[in-house]
Amino acid sequence: MRMSEDRVQFIARQIAAEITGKDLVKFSGSAIVLESEIGRVLLEDLRIEDEIDREVVDMIDRMQRKPPQGSAEWQALFMAKKEEIARRRNYIF
Repeated sequence: MRMSEDRVQFIARQIAAEITGKDLVKFSGSAIVLESEIGRVLLEDLRIEDEIDREVVDMIDRMQRKPPQGSAEWQALFMAKKEEIARRRNYIF
């Protein structure tokens, strides 16, 4: 995961404050519950993205002719495969 749980919770608090402060969401429960749920969703999203990243790296590693990791060709291949897998999983539309 690219972010610590503390960072995710900080972002969740900011999102909760923003959406409730601008009356984008009517929420009559505890702010802690809202922040916690937003944090849970963010962590799940990061977990899914990490899972897709690992699958893409494994896919590239199994290729007959694989470009050197970190090269522009590797990056382009990584992004293309990542988008392909994300679409297949309905992670992006």
